[in-house]
Amino acid sequence: MFDSKDAEGSGYRFMEREPVMILDDIFSEKPDWKPKVELAYCSKLYGDILGLPSSSPFRVGKAIKLRATNPKQRMFIVRHLILRGVTRIGVGMEHVYFDTDNYLHKDALYVQ
Repeated sequence: MFDSKDAEGSGYRFMEREPVMILDDIFSEKPDWKPKVELAYCSKLYGDILGLPSSSPFRVGKAIKLRATNPKQRMFIVRHLILRGVTRIGVGMEHVYFDTDNYLHKDALYVQ
């Protein structure tokens, strides 16, 4: 679920624990909802294909982009990310993004 599209098993090897634990914790409250991870860890090759900058949190396994088309589900995810101390969140009509990369990036809420 967290693998780079070009490298099977890469999510297990390179994904950081913190975002995965946050996601597990959130969805443990709604066991009937399954997270649909669209993007997580990206290898150098796949990140280059996507045009991600070299400083992208996806490249170091600290970011997750979820598919969430239901407004109630998006609100549930965002609310629980904030309650767990996540300070970098992106929300679109079909996605929720968050990362735990506090080293290079400042706190922000992104709206698409």
